[in-house]
Amino acid sequence: MSFEKLAEMKARWLPVYLVLLIAVALLAAHFVIMYFLTGNAGYANLALLSAFAIYFLYTGLDRLRKLKITRTRLVEVVSCDACGFREERDFEAGDYVFKPKGACPKCGGPLAVTAVYSLKEQL
Repeated sequence: MSFEKLAEMKARWLPVYLVLLIAVALLAAHFVIMYFLTGNAGYANLALLSAFAIYFLYTGLDRLRKLKITRTRLVEVVSCDACGFREERDFEAGDYVFKPKGACPKCGGPLAVTAVYSLKEQL
């Protein structure tokens, strides 16, 4: 799944889980109060079911909150063999190691891609 989709999913579902958790907690509190006022065991059963729902909503919210979203960025290193000039650039499609990349801005010698790697950025 792409970075954008994960970030959108997390932003969309965190408030939904939080609102549902609060609503079910209020409902469970209502069932507990009604049990103590009326003594009807049906309210105790509903309060217990609500407590299970609260547990599952909380674990889902906690899992979503702890979800680490990482974006990877490709970087290439371009260097000159003549003078030792070295520069890191964003990767361009079609580049590969040892590909000529023009003239060196320092000495005018040939530039070549010497490394391609990815960086992980965590948000």
